[in-house]
Parts: sequence; C-alpha cells; structure tokens
Amino acid sequence: MPYNKTDMDSHGNICKFVLKDGTPADIDTVNFVLETRCDDTAPHIRAVYAVHLVTNGKGVLTRGEKQTDIEKGDVFFTSPGTAYSIKSSDGLQYAYVSFLGLGATSLLSRIDNDLSEAIYKHNDALADFWLDALYNSNPKNIDLISRSVLEYSVSRLINSAACGASSDTVAEIKKYIDSRISDAGLSLKTVAALFGYNEKYLSKLFYRYMGVRFGDYITELRMRTACGLMECGRSCIKEIAFLCGYTDPLYFSKVFKSRLKCSPTVFLARAGHSTVSPNAAR
Repeated sequence: MPYNKTDMDSHGNICKFVLKDGTPADIDTVNFVLETRCDDTAPHIRAVYAVHLVTNGKGVLTRGEKQTDIEKGDVFFTSPGTAYSIKSSDGLQYAYVSFLGLGATSLLSRIDNDLSEAIYKHNDALADFWLDALYNSNPKNIDLISRSVLEYSVSRLINSAACGASSDTVAEIKKYIDSRISDAGLSLKTVAALFGYNEKYLSKLFYRYMGVRFGDYITELRMRTACGLMECGRSCIKEIAFLCGYTDPLYFSKVFKSRLKCSPTVFLARAGHSTVSPNAAR
C-alpha cells in the first residue's frame, strides 16, 4: 500500500491523505551534531543508528576495510556496533543525527538498500535544510527538529531509491562505463566501489533502468566496439582485444564467436579485410 495518496480537485487544490504503513512510531533521536574538524582517523563505534550528511568539502569514509570518497551532498548511515572513520581531504564538514528505538529498523528498511555500504549521492539541497534546522534548535524544540530532519531525509531517500536520483545515477554510471570500455579492470565490483554502492544493489538498479544485466552490458559494448574497430580498418586481433578491455586475445576471440556466431577473422574477411595480422587469434 502506498504511503501517500494524492488527489487534485477541479480547482487545482491538492490533498494528501496519510495512510498507515505499520511502521512503529517509537523512534528517539539522541543528538544532532555538526562536525567541522575531521582530522581524526580513529574509528567511531556508536551504540545507536546515525544518518550523516556531508555539508561541505570532500573526504574519505572508512567502513571496515572499505574506503570511499565522499563529498558535499552525500548521505550515508551507520549501524550500532559498526566501526567507521571519516577524514577530511578538502575542507570536509558533516552533520549527523543519531537515533534508536523499535521503529528505527522499520524506518530504514523503507529505503530498500544495504545501508551498511550505500552512499546516496547528490543530496546537496538537504545541506541548507540541515544547517538551518541545527542553528534554530534549542532545548525546547531539539527533539522535534532532529526527528523532523531524520524523517524528512529518509523520505527524500525513499523517493531517490524509487525514481529520479536512481535513474540519474544509472545514467552517470553508463557514461562512465562507455568512456572506459578499454579498461580491463572495469567490472561491477570496481564500479560499485567507485560510486559507493553495494554490488548487489547496483546490479539490481542497473537492470531496472537499463533492462540488461551489468556484465552483459559491458560485454555487448565491448563486442560493438570491436566490430566498429574492424570495420574502420583495424586488423590486428590482439590490438583490438586490448582496445576492448581484454588482456587475453584468445578469450576475446572466444567471447566474440559466442556473441556474434563467427570468429574475429571471419568477421574481418566479411568486412573486406583479406589480410589478417600475424598476431590474430582465431
């Protein structure tokens, strides 16, 4: 059942009815903090959940053995008992709201992601909201403000995971892949690490918007690139393999034949290149 139902009347008025989704209301915020000095690499281990927002600059987030570059607009979560550290590389500042309660896990589950590894990009618009909320908080309203920041931020991430920001992310990843097809190290693992996503989540996200599996997209792009190179006059199979991201020309030829139902040498002949390089892999 959707969380909100939106109706517009004949006058253009919008009325949204809030439908209950079963999420427990028991969520307590513990503190709301802005960190302006991030030079300590010692790991933090908290007994509560926390949502973090980078409000300025750039830095490095370390969770376990994994390091990820972070910058303004990035949002990430940490869980109770999990060690992490944040270090500035260029004027990094970040804020966080820590929280606990029976409703915490239910709230976070609505984002539909592996929160232990995910980083949500391009949330710059939240920075001003967070800072304004922090500067206008006081002992009389801090409970309301901190919880509002938490829940509003999660609501934005729910939308991002469902539509626009995800499609933008996939478009950005596709652009990255297309420009680096000759990189032999290009893989789901390396791209997920670069963009700060869990591999399984990124694989599902890519398939949702592209309609093709991540690995299949790379392979098909490499095969199209190979065909284009051959049609433009390249005839050295070894060189073509390297330009398409394969370090083993024999494996390249095997994949080529599997996908195009003919060997690279046969394709070259059909393209009008009667002379094949001595380095050709048949």
